[in-house]
Amino acid sequence: MLKPCRVIFVACWMCVLWFCASLAGAQSAALTNPVVDRPDPFITRAGSNYILLATTGRNMTLWFSPRMEELRNSSRIVWTPAQDDPLQKTLTQIWSPTLWQFGDRWWIYFTATTDGGNKGHGIFALKSQGNDPLGPYVFAGQVDTGMPAIDPSLLRVGGKSYLMFVSVTGRNLVWIAPMSDPQTLARKANLLITPDQPWEKAGGDIVEGPTALYHNGRIFIVYSGSHTASPAYCLGLLTYAGKGEITDPASWRKSGPVLQQNPKDQVFGPGRGTFTTSPDGKQNWILYAAKTISNFTGAGRTTRAQQFTYDKNGAPNFGVPLALSAQQPAPSGEQGQ
Repeated sequence: MLKPCRVIFVACWMCVLWFCASLAGAQSAALTNPVVDRPDPFITRAGSNYILLATTGRNMTLWFSPRMEELRNSSRIVWTPAQDDPLQKTLTQIWSPTLWQFGDRWWIYFTATTDGGNKGHGIFALKSQGNDPLGPYVFAGQVDTGMPAIDPSLLRVGGKSYLMFVSVTGRNLVWIAPMSDPQTLARKANLLITPDQPWEKAGGDIVEGPTALYHNGRIFIVYSGSHTASPAYCLGLLTYAGKGEITDPASWRKSGPVLQQNPKDQVFGPGRGTFTTSPDGKQNWILYAAKTISNFTGAGRTTRAQQFTYDKNGAPNFGVPLALSAQQPAPSGEQGQ
């Protein structure tokens, strides 16, 4: 039988070991980029999970985990074009998916083409069969935008959903329209963003990939400027004036670039921003696609993540894109921290 003093000593020693193990676990919770080896990310939180979507080109894959640094380790293919369906079997270039909840169902909007080229590009949708964002999903068909289109995303203001998308005949332009239901535009789309700045013209007159961002009652749209393959591909920002029709470009102020290449750390073409918070709500995170080579190519683009802040005026400050070798603490409040 252990003597009382020895029992106390053993108990104290076990507490020390537990504390050290906990501290080591907390210290080991680091995030390294890339988050996944795919471009065109979109991230959201549902329940305890981060859910990440990105371009695969051939199917719809969801990456999910309570920990951002572990997203690469858990994925699920929720849809592959059915070869016995007349429309689905024509779909290729499956790009730029986004995930949204309408009532008790989840909808995935994505880009695909029916002819292998720009004229056949359109916005298509998947609908969850239940209330689980991880599926299963069924193919819901095409969303009629009235023109060849890519890069679907939603802006939600005052209880209304607005579909944002990009036209691809000639210059890439960003359009917006209110929705009457998850598959239908309530009216013809308005032109919202045109490439009129030098930083939107590297490799072509291009604006694309619009994504909404909200902070303390302010509304922003973050989008990409220039050609995806250019090292000068970057992020621009629209800021809502706080009054005026949300679909009227006069109601918005453009600025940028707000995130651009960092040659010193071999980060080129950062674009396609998407946003989330840490589980405890104390940190803001941006995920974006970038590459490590300065060649004019879309190859090698991967999804990276880093924290960002807001300045004294409430505008986002994304800073400088970090080198792939940079280690960051994992988002605060994750399970196990």
